[in-house]
Amino acid sequence: MRTHSLANGFGIQIEDVDLAAALDDETFNAIRTLWMEHRVAIFPNQNLDDDQLVAFTERFGPLFVHAQSSLLTTYKRKEVMELSNLDGVPRPVNYELDWHTDQTYTPQPVFGTILYGIVAPQEGGQTLFCDLAGAYASLPDSLRRRVEGVNAVYSAEPRPKVRETPLTEEEKARILDCTHPLIRTHPYLKRKAIYLSPLHIKTIGDLSADDSFALMQALTDHATQADHVYRHTWSIGDLVMWDNTSIMHSRTPMPADQKRYLKRTGFYLPDDLAVPF
Repeated sequence: MRTHSLANGFGIQIEDVDLAAALDDETFNAIRTLWMEHRVAIFPNQNLDDDQLVAFTERFGPLFVHAQSSLLTTYKRKEVMELSNLDGVPRPVNYELDWHTDQTYTPQPVFGTILYGIVAPQEGGQTLFCDLAGAYASLPDSLRRRVEGVNAVYSAEPRPKVRETPLTEEEKARILDCTHPLIRTHPYLKRKAIYLSPLHIKTIGDLSADDSFALMQALTDHATQADHVYRHTWSIGDLVMWDNTSIMHSRTPMPADQKRYLKRTGFYLPDDLAVPF
């Protein structure tokens, strides 16, 4: 197993490991440690079927199923989401997606997310990762004083027209707003990070919606400086996983003639560590 760093103190590429194989405990534990320390891990040249992808994912924790069940109706296995704009798919995914952290609007958000590349575009469709632990460490005092010890309300639909795929009425009744600390502590490493999700934050502390949005924008501007961002250009066989306690991500748009097909899985923390603190 060979490794090399990808970005300023976060992100690591791990080579010469076959994730389709049954990894021994020593190898798996080394991968888990590298991933948590670096927040984003890239494994190139993988070849996994759905069962192998799920088996690798499940080594890390209980399997994630997306809270927005309307996104899963066309898929063969509920633990595997398909993000595709191939011809004939009923819900093509070819649009830009703003910065967000997965499932912040749930009581026990998903710990890790995995994307596996099957078809890669020649142009566009990149995934950008923002290091929220590094962004916390470099917070100017003026911002730090405003966010330490403060909670935020996270919502699946914090503002009108914020989602490309709006919630159904059933989902609106089931997926209720959640309150979490705006500065989150990693459950194993005790590392702090800004728990930032511009697509999901509704209000911060006792601020009004407008003032919350302004503070969120200031945090986003700070966090998304070049020093805190890794831009991933997809190749076929790439498997990318990230730690949602410390990373937010976004997607760039694609030209109409470009095709992209990824599979997504995820995993939770154990119940005693699953609620953000």
